[in-house]
Amino acid sequence: RVTLLDLMMAKVSEKNPVTSEEINVFMRHADFLAGCFQEKCQVVLKLTSVADAEDEEALVTIRLLDVLCEMTSNSGQLEHLQALPGLLETAI
Repeated sequence: RVTLLDLMMAKVSEKNPVTSEEINVFMRHADFLAGCFQEKCQVVLKLTSVADAEDEEALVTIRLLDVLCEMTSNSGQLEHLQALPGLLETAI
């Protein structure tokens, strides 16, 4: 999962122009990732207090946040993520 998120991060970080079809795909993926982050964010708080089994979940969740931050900061078409209800509150 981390590798997939790394690939998504690389694609989002590209400076090449994107087509409207790619923007639509990015938007659907961004919405999905935001939902995943909101569901899994609590595992990050457990990172220092549990065994290795949940460490991977926490690392995936942290990487999700990295990708979401990149999507909202570099792709002007994805700023709708900034308005998703509860996403900022969840991150904080």
